[in-house]
Amino acid sequence: MNLNNPPVAFTITRLNTSQGIIKATGEWNSDSLTMTENKLLIFTLDIMGTDGWVALDLKLPNTCALIEKLNVQIVEHLQKR
Repeated sequence: MNLNNPPVAFTITRLNTSQGIIKATGEWNSDSLTMTENKLLIFTLDIMGTDGWVALDLKLPNTCALIEKLNVQIVEHLQKR
């Protein structure tokens, strides 16, 4: 397995997760050996609110915690593509 490939850009337009319905853009490295080693870099993260999509501020601690919770689900989704 070649672990030197550059990250791949991704766009998720809609994903049902344990934390709600999200959409996201970013980059990831699919060459990691295990799920926990997969590197995700999130550029945008939106969650479905009652009136539509709500953009989340990636600098806020609660958003960082949410990304940590969603990491495995996002990686699983990307690996199935």
